[in-house]
Amino acid sequence: MSAKGDRSMTFLASTGEAVTALEEAARRTGMQHLSSDPATGIFVFTAGRMVLAFGEKVTARVREVAPGTVQVTLSANLQFGLGNVGRNGAGRDRMADALAQLLPPAA
Repeated sequence: MSAKGDRSMTFLASTGEAVTALEEAARRTGMQHLSSDPATGIFVFTAGRMVLAFGEKVTARVREVAPGTVQVTLSANLQFGLGNVGRNGAGRDRMADALAQLLPPAA
């Protein structure tokens, strides 16, 4: 069900803990919070200097799969792509690596 290039991970955490960890992972990787919809579990981060400028957008989808277990799916979209050809997904991968250091994996 995930699109090509998505990174999905499952953690032993609440939805709130996952969102807090996502914010920290974004900070550690130089991304900034762009928008969110907590009701649907969708959070968007950007590497761009200006809100609608060039740079990679990373979308995180957080959903509870069992009590105390959440799945986080990260996907990337290169905005306008100038100067970043071939690097689409680099921000997503950095965020995924940082997130994996912040939350315990589900067994």
